[in-house]
Amino acid sequence: MGAGVALGGYDALSRALGVDGLVRTGDGVRNGGLRLSRAELLDAAARLEAASGPSPDAEEAGALTFLHYAAADAAAEGGDSAGAVRERAAARAMAVKTLAAAPTRADVSLALAELRFLDGKDRGEIVRPLLLSYETAPRELWIIERRIGLGLRLAATAGPDLMPHIIADIRTLGEPFRSTDYYRELAVAAWRAGPYAVALVGRELAPEPLSFFNRDLGQLAARPPSP
Repeated sequence: MGAGVALGGYDALSRALGVDGLVRTGDGVRNGGLRLSRAELLDAAARLEAASGPSPDAEEAGALTFLHYAAADAAAEGGDSAGAVRERAAARAMAVKTLAAAPTRADVSLALAELRFLDGKDRGEIVRPLLLSYETAPRELWIIERRIGLGLRLAATAGPDLMPHIIADIRTLGEPFRSTDYYRELAVAAWRAGPYAVALVGRELAPEPLSFFNRDLGQLAARPPSP
């Protein structure tokens, strides 16, 4: 999730600003700049749900999506599989509410696709929100950086509705003269997705980024990344 913050940072932000602070907390978790404990994530979600009531607006529901999603990740990391399932279900429900009110939220539609993938849903249930993310944010780098992981995992069996979008994300992230950090992210995503994804990315890159990609693959072979 990126750099951590002092534990008091969450409390000061959310308590000082009320609902707006809690929404910002969810946005910070989404963007990776705010690292909270599982207890803090659950507390923020519970307080935002209490403040927003049964009909949260799109911003509130979007923030709740990412608070519950992060809490699911924290539960899984802590070995609480039942808690992870419960929090993913809550995140999915909030994602659906968000998209009903704000159907162009590419970050939330991507989160919904990821959540359905993690829970082993049918491919159609995964692809529908993923396509919405591709169509509403085709070149937003901060979304592509996250989306490339799921796209490459689906690439080996992708049809003509999905494959052009996956390739477009590869080419956008791997454009020549971009930061080598992006090439590293491509390498990690392809490595995790498997041989087909590695070959696909290699085929789509220009010579300069390809050289960095191949270098990074060699480093990953020597020292695989954490899951």
